Amino acid sequence: MDRKDCFGSLKETKLNNSQTTTQARLECRNCEEIRDCLRYSKQLAEEEKERDELRKQNMISQIIDLSHITSNEIGSCLLEFLSRIFYSPLGTVLFKNLLLFYEVPQGSTSFNLSIPISQTMMDLIRGEGGEAVRTGPEEFTLRIVLFQKSFSNQPKANMGMIAYEVARAFASDDLAVKHILQTLPDVEINLFKKMDIDRRTNWLIAKWGFLEEFEALEKEMAAARLKDQLDKSFKV
Repeated sequence: MDRKDCFGSLKETKLNNSQTTTQARLECRNCEEIRDCLRYSKQLAEEEKERDELRKQNMISQIIDLSHITSNEIGSCLLEFLSRIFYSPLGTVLFKNLLLFYEVPQGSTSFNLSIPISQTMMDLIRGEGGEAVRTGPEEFTLRIVLFQKSFSNQPKANMGMIAYEVARAFASDDLAVKHILQTLPDVEINLFKKMDIDRRTNWLIAKWGFLEEFEALEKEMAAARLKDQLDKSFKV
């Protein structure tokens, strides 16, 4: 028997109360293939989930390999940060960006760089060793995050620092903002458009689930400022 055109279109959706609802059509009620259709839909969903998991793990590995991190403490914080951010809301936006992280010497200026990279440029970088395998978007953005300050034995503050720098890089870039708006419902789109860069940065930190770490960063920064003020007072 030939399958119907709608075969495999059933979808199961998890609700906030841990229950599951099935999205079906009216004609599904009397369909003799509904059991096979549901099993097939579940199989497709599992395969897509596995592909998504592999994409995330590959992207995290690529970021770690290409970044320049000199301390093990920052390295472990960065790995946990990436694992959490890719599974957070708006995590899909990251696939249109390549994030790289660099620890710079103390006293250097911290800043972010955003560089559009076209598929043509990627082909040139690969050279003439054969036809390029195109597995990502036709164009993405290279975002380089440089930071000079870290906090010894304070993993939450270090992750808060990384989250802040990444959120600021996205909040201040027009293309990144465009990608973010494409993933938001209408209510949040209007809210996000009205925010300035500072509010967008804080909103992204909360959306990615790093508010507690950001608060730890603010405490460490406040303590550092107080120490500097006291040191200056004693010198006078």
